[in-house]
Amino acid sequence: MYPFRIKTPEHRPDRAVCDHYSSYRTTLREDFENRCGYCDSLDLIRIRSFAIDHFIPQKPKDFTHTVPPNDYYNLIYACNYCNTYKSNKWPTKDASHPNDGKEGFIKPTIDDYKSRFNRSKEGRIIPVNEGDLVAKYIIDELKLWLPVHELMWKLEKLKSQNDKINSALEKITDETLRSEVQGVHYQVLLMLNQIQDSIFKENE
Repeated sequence: MYPFRIKTPEHRPDRAVCDHYSSYRTTLREDFENRCGYCDSLDLIRIRSFAIDHFIPQKPKDFTHTVPPNDYYNLIYACNYCNTYKSNKWPTKDASHPNDGKEGFIKPTIDDYKSRFNRSKEGRIIPVNEGDLVAKYIIDELKLWLPVHELMWKLEKLKSQNDKINSALEKITDETLRSEVQGVHYQVLLMLNQIQDSIFKENE
């Protein structure tokens, strides 16, 4: 098992109010450290654009609320997948209750969200507790089980490993050791290419 995410994203305090929520994009991206609030994908290696999600939807089905569209603290930086699949879902039909213990959501900016999920050894997003109905609801409704989330996680890990190997190669002077490290580097590059090909096939 691997942790779902290292750090919980946090909205900065006292953000100046903007007339339109789209004006918050740069700030929101910084506060979420370039990651999707829901699946933790890194936008630096994205294959689709990221979006601004309204945690409490602007136009939820079958009920109304008074949260303004430009409320910064209701906005979540989200990948295209999570933003699309979350859409206007809000099953409790009560803005003050994100979930009822069985269905609904958890705000990604609180530690409770992070604590509900793990990554399998393959990188798949799974609930920490098999009996956690809310975690399962989030995985199902946001389709966090899609292979692309696992593949993007693997891609990020391999890119990090590739950077470390490149850095190490610059410092190695022993030719035998250098040759061995280059062999490992070649295998990492092969895996990177395979995963990138798989990601693009998932999006055809």
